[in-house]
Amino acid sequence: MVCESHSSLEDRKDLLLLALEIGFRHINPEDAWIGAKLTHMESHQNMVDIVFQSGQTEAIADLLCAWTSASTSHEPYPSLKTCAEYLVGLSDHQPYSPRLRQVIIWSIELIGYQGFEQVGVEGLAGLLDGLHVCIKDMSREEQWQGLLLGAIQSPEGIQHISHQYWELLVELAVSNPWAVGCELSPHIVTSLEDTKQWDKLQCWMGIIWIWWSLGAKMDEELETDEKLEHMTLSLFQQQPSAIQKLEQWVGKLDYPERERSKSFQQSFDEVYLITEQQVAL
Repeated sequence: MVCESHSSLEDRKDLLLLALEIGFRHINPEDAWIGAKLTHMESHQNMVDIVFQSGQTEAIADLLCAWTSASTSHEPYPSLKTCAEYLVGLSDHQPYSPRLRQVIIWSIELIGYQGFEQVGVEGLAGLLDGLHVCIKDMSREEQWQGLLLGAIQSPEGIQHISHQYWELLVELAVSNPWAVGCELSPHIVTSLEDTKQWDKLQCWMGIIWIWWSLGAKMDEELETDEKLEHMTLSLFQQQPSAIQKLEQWVGKLDYPERERSKSFQQSFDEVYLITEQQVAL
């Protein structure tokens, strides 16, 4: 109503912030179900500008709560996506309050990777680093799998996405291995090898092994057992501790073994044996 009644929202900033506070300050974001109809208008962009530029973190949380709440009458995405650029600029407000942190995490989940593409992976990476997202923070794990995969496989992803989120992607692959069926870019392995980022590479190889053992579609450079074994052997030679890591991750999977030219365990045991022999020599 404030948006509809006042052409210049700047003149009614206090009224706008108060309306958001009354409407959403005391709603638990986890349980929010708003029955009111929300029609997305051009003036909502002015609302985004005013609320974020106010620097009032609780008001920002109110706004995000409004647009991440469930409703039978509207989807939050149209207006929420306009917040992406402002969200990556919130680092000055760290540490976040628990409420603001949670609604930011849910906003990222709803916006998705494509909504942050124009902002840039570096900005998204900085936002994620301040949130320390874990699986228990998520409402839809498959959304986060897609977001992290998109970010990591972007041109800037290898450099800017921190190791904690590579490990989180492995956890998501273990937790919900069937959720994502997209192709994995083979250039990631080469780039990580060239830059000697072995910790990230062991995470990426863990993801490849998990999806390969499920029969997921791979790029032709990853299709054969021999190529996968060769890449894994190269990793083990550089980072022997990766052997235990990969065994630990894949050991958590709970599904019937797929029929392949070689079972996962046979292939993995073969790479392990070659590594042991080379260490002995």
